[in-house]
Amino acid sequence: MYAEGVIASRGTVSGWQSPWLLNRTWDLTYISLSAILVPTPFILFAILAGTGILRSLIDPSAAVDIIVALIVGGPHMTSTYTLTFMDRNFTRRHPTYVALAFALPVIVTFLGIFNLALLLTVFMLWASVHVLHQIAYIADCYRAKGSDFQSLASRGIDYGIIFSSLYPMAMVKFVEDRFVIGGTRITLPFIVNQSWAIYLANALFFSCLVLFVAKTYFEYQQGRANFPKTLLIAITVGLCYIVPTADNMDVAFQGMNVWHSFQYLGLTWYLNRLRQEHGTITSPVVNRISGPRRGPVYYLFNLGLTLGAGAMVILLNVVFRVPWIQSYYIVILSCLLIHYYFDHFMFTRVGELVQA
Repeated sequence: MYAEGVIASRGTVSGWQSPWLLNRTWDLTYISLSAILVPTPFILFAILAGTGILRSLIDPSAAVDIIVALIVGGPHMTSTYTLTFMDRNFTRRHPTYVALAFALPVIVTFLGIFNLALLLTVFMLWASVHVLHQIAYIADCYRAKGSDFQSLASRGIDYGIIFSSLYPMAMVKFVEDRFVIGGTRITLPFIVNQSWAIYLANALFFSCLVLFVAKTYFEYQQGRANFPKTLLIAITVGLCYIVPTADNMDVAFQGMNVWHSFQYLGLTWYLNRLRQEHGTITSPVVNRISGPRRGPVYYLFNLGLTLGAGAMVILLNVVFRVPWIQSYYIVILSCLLIHYYFDHFMFTRVGELVQA
């Protein structure tokens, strides 16, 4: 009776539960409020575009791409490998899955040489799903950490609003054939000049939004609303709807990428910390760079792997005379698509992040 009274009291006073992954400060810093980083590529682009000397040397959009890739994009990509290629438990349990990952560089190299537009289209579509899947994964972790049972319908509404939020405004660019990345026009078959696609994307999004708001209200009334999950979804939905309206899609993409990458570095560091606490890390290198006070070392290790990938780009360009843009995409997109490939599997393993 006392426990029931406490739950009822909590519901009456606040209506929220707060099942943080690590603690409130860490979660807000690395997961939710790190969304404040989204405008940084726009600010950086404005500074570079306004600097005459730099603008004559390199395109501002390309400069932003390189800076973001070096500081957070690359390290977040390589941190996947600390959980996969560098983990003997993973490679032994999933040998076929690991082996199939090596087909991706072959496909990327072929498309990079013979059909760059198709490669970038596949990349952008997969990247958008990957970013949203990460949000859905974190939402699942918050749900699992909470004390409230979440029905399949409730989860479906969460997934619906997350996965529909990025496309209403992006669809406008696709329909009007104005979706350009890296100077290459990204085109979806049967969508160009088809205005019904815009109406369909918006109808789906706003239907999911109404359901999500109503569901959250009822959960709050019952004292079982999940604050970290709701905050993350609300920030994601707002940004995903607005960011694609930017004229410069390269910079808009990097805006979301900065937040996504920073978030992901925090997640993989925390996963390795949990693995270390449970004695399941098999790599001596990963074991040395993991732990509560090893965050900077963990980041620098992944930055070093990023620089190694950059050296491979230069090698292809200088030694093998592969054009610069193709060298960049062949190396970076090979690593990125392997990262996406592994993460769609890792993002189903909610228990590993909520085991603490």
